[in-house]
Amino acid sequence: MRVKLSKRAENAVRRIDARWRAGADHPDVFLSEMGAAVEFLETVSTPGTPCPTKKHPRLKRILLEKSKCHVYFETNERQALLNVIAVWDGRRERPPKL
Repeated sequence: MRVKLSKRAENAVRRIDARWRAGADHPDVFLSEMGAAVEFLETVSTPGTPCPTKKHPRLKRILLEKSKCHVYFETNERQALLNVIAVWDGRRERPPKL
């Protein structure tokens, strides 16, 4: 399955990566984890945990273990496309507005 990041997700990846590079003991952790997550999403047939919203009833997410960020996505089986809608720092203790 092909993985596509939305503009919102791309911006979040840049923002979170910059924060990790500026202040973490291991500055490459987030970007490395995000790359591994994209590879995982491309190869697994039914990834993620369901977390539907009114606007996104088929929404799912996966957790990046080390950085504690969540990757929110929807799949389109007909197009063989997985659309990453948002990347969210789970330490915020609240979900994103999707």
